[in-house]
Amino acid sequence: MTAGAATSEQETDAADPDLTGAELTGGLNGWSTSASPAAGIREMVLLDGPLGIVSKAMDERDTSLIMPSGTALGATWNPELVSEVGQVIGQQGLERGVSAILGPNLNMPRSPLTGRGFEMFSEDPFLTGVLGAAWVDGVQSQGVGSCTKHVVANDTETERRRMNSRVDEATLRETYLRPFEAAVRTANPWMLMMAYNRVNGTHCSQNAELISVLKDEWKYDGVVVSDWYGVDDTIAAANAGLDLEMPGPATYLGARFGEAVAAGDVAAPRLRDAVERLTRLADRTGHRSGGTAPAPAHHRSQEEQREILRKAAAESFVLLENKDNVLPLDMSRVKTLAVVGPNADKPCFQGGTFATVRPEGEVVTPLEAIRQAAGTGVEVLYEPGAAPSSALSLTDLGSTAPDGTPGVLLEVLAAGDAENVLYSEVRKASAFVWFGPVPGLGAGVPGRARITAHFNLPAATRWTLGAGGTGVSSLRVDGSEVLVVPPPAPDDVMGVVARADTREVALDLPAGNVQVVIDMAFQPGRVQAITAVATPAQVSDPLNAAVEIAARADAVVIVIGDEQGSSRESADRTTAALDPASNRLVDAVTEVATETIVVVNASRAVLLPWADKVKAVLMAWFPGQEFGPALASVLTGNAAPSGRLPVSFPLRDEDIPGWGTGLDAELTLDYAAGEPMGYRHFQPAERQPRYAFGYGLGYTTFELVDAVASVGTARREPACFGVSGVSVRAVVTNTGPSDGRDVLQAYAKAPGETEFRLAGFTAVAVVAGETSEAKIALDALGFRRWDSSGSGWTVPSGDWEVRVSRSASDDGILCRIAL
Repeated sequence: MTAGAATSEQETDAADPDLTGAELTGGLNGWSTSASPAAGIREMVLLDGPLGIVSKAMDERDTSLIMPSGTALGATWNPELVSEVGQVIGQQGLERGVSAILGPNLNMPRSPLTGRGFEMFSEDPFLTGVLGAAWVDGVQSQGVGSCTKHVVANDTETERRRMNSRVDEATLRETYLRPFEAAVRTANPWMLMMAYNRVNGTHCSQNAELISVLKDEWKYDGVVVSDWYGVDDTIAAANAGLDLEMPGPATYLGARFGEAVAAGDVAAPRLRDAVERLTRLADRTGHRSGGTAPAPAHHRSQEEQREILRKAAAESFVLLENKDNVLPLDMSRVKTLAVVGPNADKPCFQGGTFATVRPEGEVVTPLEAIRQAAGTGVEVLYEPGAAPSSALSLTDLGSTAPDGTPGVLLEVLAAGDAENVLYSEVRKASAFVWFGPVPGLGAGVPGRARITAHFNLPAATRWTLGAGGTGVSSLRVDGSEVLVVPPPAPDDVMGVVARADTREVALDLPAGNVQVVIDMAFQPGRVQAITAVATPAQVSDPLNAAVEIAARADAVVIVIGDEQGSSRESADRTTAALDPASNRLVDAVTEVATETIVVVNASRAVLLPWADKVKAVLMAWFPGQEFGPALASVLTGNAAPSGRLPVSFPLRDEDIPGWGTGLDAELTLDYAAGEPMGYRHFQPAERQPRYAFGYGLGYTTFELVDAVASVGTARREPACFGVSGVSVRAVVTNTGPSDGRDVLQAYAKAPGETEFRLAGFTAVAVVAGETSEAKIALDALGFRRWDSSGSGWTVPSGDWEVRVSRSASDDGILCRIAL
């Protein structure tokens, strides 16, 4: 890459440069930008929200609708529906005074092991870009900005603040920058967030070459912002083209940006560029005096919003197996239905990141929804079949404050003073995070936080209790100290530090009232956190009870998957497998029941070693808080699953791209070891996935009849824009018993290449027994290839192959076009 105008203008103007607006380039606090009374610019609130609007104070009482995860939306292959979901989250943000939402996440899961993959749309840059742009367009139609993230190559959580992504320029541009480019050119997000990691040796927020691509090549006119605490050098960040440091108070930009300009270390036009962009954001969001607040394009009642989320959830479900057409369930033939699996009663809606959302309004679990859909004529039995694999909140275990109120007592005290309580409140959580001010104490000072919980135990039992925090934490049970937990290393503020991982101790607790106190002494810091958890010992094996009801039932629905903490920031997985207890549950149930349906509530590619043993497998992802009603409608046939896989499912861990490689001694991840990733990794005949990218069944069947490519209107644009006007006409017949929706996919291969890449797709609704024709417009940017020898973008001439198919591994119908 070549650095452009963002770094080449080194003139310093006059001896007294204009420093007006420098304060705008540094955040005010954990969620707001700074105001400028002189410029008439008010504070703008930036909140995380790929899956819903996050509380400023991480307060469990601040609620928002939980959206389907990025991967769930990716599985819909439906840009119009994704845009509607964006409209919903935009309206939710507008109602909460949010100026810009930190999303979508347009990184790509190079591996199902990445801890934050649930936020990402798909493993393909074209599909990710199309759906990401639709999300951005929907959000911004409501007058709320999208802060699209994280630029770039930010798909590894291990050592994310220090790791270095080493990736060649062709791969970087054709794959990892591609979704961001598509979003900028199509929807123009009002903000772009730079990633924590380094790319080819330089931190993204200080990477002049990367930011030059955004501003100079793409002509991006929005704000380029750091990830939270993602800056460590004033001059490097300012000269690279960063416009805004978050959070505040600013450490490197803000007033220091102005000082660097005054000292001649940064050119004055660079400061003017940043201020102009921040002023433009204020204009766009209606936060500039004299401006007009943007009018939202849509306003929906909460029920209308939830209906969109139900539709999105149902369309995201991917039916992977359906032997003997066991689905949809014929409830007239089912007298006893067994529902087993921990996720049926405690579904997982999201990962354990700082984008965690507390659900708004009623949440109907899959178990409750199935019971409602089954009606009074069907006996629905339930057993979890497996114990939780992670610890629980104290409030989930029935804790009370000392006065008997359900919850815990949270107190903040002055440092070194056990009696001077500055803040006290009963809360319905037992993990708390504060960015900046601590309640009752303020910011930047030492103090103490204390959680007190009481339990009325009916009998003596054994529990494992856990505690953690940003300071030294002490765990006491009935007045006796049983555990001391040291603070975490301070290198990843938004990850390891704020997450406050716990340490545990197993204890025998007596019957009756038991008091548990976690006391944490903390030093001044930008983030403070305290966490308390517990895990009761299992009195009996939950597997036996699940097998017993499965043996009695006419059909069994098993709902298994992830728990919220199993997908998270700052930590990657070691395997794509589900929790071993979930796999044991499926194996045990298939020994006693033949009509078994497995619903997988995990927003990533997972290993399914038992897939051949069961009748049906439905991939449900993290589908948002309407999971239950959507699932019940699909199981009973009121809606049909029409999702397609946005990620490839490997047969085993060893088949994952880049398996066995990781960070070297210099914390560098060599992308070459895992490229090409995704479905291109599985195109060689000797390496096949269990389920291919783009694959999915439904309640009817389709046959691709014909496909013809058209180049009649093709135009060679400037090389950076590729070739426009190329399309494919495809004909498909619904050969099954019911109406349905199919997703037709076009994959293109340039002359001399060995791998096909997704270049277009379209969904078509076809009535049972009828044939429909669909036009697939091929992506103009998909015809480009990067010439690292110096030519930049080129369009290879000659005969291109275009394969129209229904998945990445489907032979489909081959067409040729000459360019």
